Amino acid sequence: MILLLAATDAVIFGPGGHFQFEQSNDSFGIRSHGIIEQLGSNQTKFYPLPQSTAEEYFRLRPEDLLRNPFRPEQYDRQEVIGPYQIENARAWFGKQYYDSEGERGVGAFGYFDTSNRIYELFSPPEVARYEISAILVQPDCVWLGLDRFVEDISKVPGGLVRWDRMTQAVQRYPLEFEVDEIRAVGDSLRLETRGGYALFRGGALRRFLADGTPIAKFPPPPTQF
Repeated sequence: MILLLAATDAVIFGPGGHFQFEQSNDSFGIRSHGIIEQLGSNQTKFYPLPQSTAEEYFRLRPEDLLRNPFRPEQYDRQEVIGPYQIENARAWFGKQYYDSEGERGVGAFGYFDTSNRIYELFSPPEVARYEISAILVQPDCVWLGLDRFVEDISKVPGGLVRWDRMTQAVQRYPLEFEVDEIRAVGDSLRLETRGGYALFRGGALRRFLADGTPIAKFPPPPTQF
C-alpha cells in the first residue's frame, strides 16, 4: 500500500504499473482531471473523472440550492482528483472543486479500479456539500477530512467523517480546523492542520501546536491567503 497526499506527482500504480494520474493546467493551476493508462508503443487511454450532474446537486445539496438557485443548464463545475491512497488495484481519492462565484460541485469520494477500469464514487449527504481535504483508507473504513473551497481562495473547515466500508454508514465529527492529512498512529488518528495537529481516538480529540504544546482550540483559519 502506498499513501500519498494529492494527485500532483507522476506516481505509477496498478497491475504492471501502467496507470497514473493525469496532470494538466486549468484555472487553478496543475491538477488531476482523471487517470491515464499506458497501452504501450507510446499510446495511452484517458479515463476522465466523472462530473456530477445538476440533478445530483439538486438532490444532494437542497439547502445550498435554496440560497443560490440556478437552472440545470447553468450548472458550472470542475471537479478534480484530490488527496488519494493506493490500495492494491484501486486508487482511492476524494473530489475537490471550487464552490463560489457561480461554480459548484458535489462532494464525493471513491476509487478507480484498475482491474476493470471503472470509477466507483460515493456522495453521502454528510459529504455532498464539501470537497475532500484528506483521506485515509483502512480495512474496515475510510476517513475523510472535509472543507469548502470558497471565495478569496479560502478554505472553510467541514469536519471529519468515518465511512464504514461494509455498511456505508457515516459518522461525522465537527471540527474548527481544516484537516490537511490523516495518519494512523497506534490506536489514534493524527490529523495534521495549519500550525499543529490533533489526536483523535474514540470520538475524543486532543489538540497540539506544532511544538507539542496542548491547546483547547485552533484559531479560525485566515479568510484569504
